[in-house]
Amino acid sequence: MNFEESWTKEKYQEFIEYLKTLSDLKYQEFHSKIIEYEEVLGVKTSELKNIAKRISKGDYKSYIELNNSKFYEPIMIEGLILGYLKIPFDELINYINNYLKKVTNWAHIDLLVTNLRQFKKSPKEGFKYAKSLTHSKNNWAKRCGIVILLTYYLHDIYIDKTLEVASSIKSGDYYVKMAIAWLMSISYIKYKETTLVYLVNIKDDFIYNKTLSKIIDSRRISLEEKDFIRSLKRTTIKEKIG
Repeated sequence: MNFEESWTKEKYQEFIEYLKTLSDLKYQEFHSKIIEYEEVLGVKTSELKNIAKRISKGDYKSYIELNNSKFYEPIMIEGLILGYLKIPFDELINYINNYLKKVTNWAHIDLLVTNLRQFKKSPKEGFKYAKSLTHSKNNWAKRCGIVILLTYYLHDIYIDKTLEVASSIKSGDYYVKMAIAWLMSISYIKYKETTLVYLVNIKDDFIYNKTLSKIIDSRRISLEEKDFIRSLKRTTIKEKIG
């Protein structure tokens, strides 16, 4: 297919059928279990990135407008397209907001963020936007804000601001909580003392203990330090009763 040319409803439907021809059944079964989503064609990520890059060089606006598939891959391609666009940052944000209304799982978020290198060139605007997402009622948007902070703002200039935002997020959503624990654990590896100050103030026992668990799983800390981290574990209400 010529991905650079204009998109119509007919071409979009042809595109969905084309994606089906790229399906790898073993990868489909494996990937659908990982992302816990049934509508997966089984197209490998490397191929999705290649397609997204080609679409970004052409009429990507029409693709985005037409993109309403139930399948994982067409939505993921839209997210990947955003990382290749050379447009003003405020315009990029509008596209991300539109994309966040379509996502259906954590992989749609995490892969999007890793490809958004524009945040490196617009750190102030990017941090403000990521922080705003953490206040969203949309849990996928909330996770997106956290993963942006994790990916682009765990460094000397923003570490305190990032930890302040992450440690103050309140959510009952599993994927949001896991993202916070992921951020806090990576932050601990880079900034141990600073991270501990914020970590001990996290009231959610699941996030707190999951962070400790992720730190213990790291190969970048010593056995002695892992023992110390284990000693910080909180006993949950369920454990006290049981």
